[in-house]
Amino acid sequence: MESIFVKFAQYPTIETKRLLLRPVTLDDAEAMFEYASDRENTRYTFPTNQSLEETKNNIAQFYLSNPLGRWGIELKSNGQFIGTIDLHKIDHILKKAAIGYIINKKYWNQGLTTEANRAVIELAFEKVGMNKLTALHDKDNPASGKVMEKSGMRFSHEEPYARMDNKEPGRIITRVHYVLTKEDYFANK
Repeated sequence: MESIFVKFAQYPTIETKRLLLRPVTLDDAEAMFEYASDRENTRYTFPTNQSLEETKNNIAQFYLSNPLGRWGIELKSNGQFIGTIDLHKIDHILKKAAIGYIINKKYWNQGLTTEANRAVIELAFEKVGMNKLTALHDKDNPASGKVMEKSGMRFSHEEPYARMDNKEPGRIITRVHYVLTKEDYFANK
């Protein structure tokens, strides 16, 4: 039986109405640094990048060394690199993974993240044969939860006292979890 990794390798790009999801390269470093160095943009995701060199290192470490299930988000209209979407914590035995995403704040509230998320969900269930996808967000970032809901994911639970906030000393994060199983995906298609 063909592994899910072989299946992911067959889909290095995904096209939607407005987006091209494609491999991230070092050529994307400046566009990524634009949002990765912005504290507001990275507030609920990863540590804010301090230099272009740090962004290049992150691209090499996270995207070039392990590209399967990871895509850059590019606007088809102008070729602009505006973010990333990833499947991580991939369990090839149970065929489940978690979805994570970030998009340059210049493109917030345009439905682009939802469009990318729906495309990855469709690929995961229809082409790769995944069983379950999960996602989570900081309770103080409800916009990310809206993306999950609009993508067909369902609220699962809140996780109080999930971890300490690395960016706001003393703040304890409550995580909100969403899930989508293959049964729910196909029942609502």
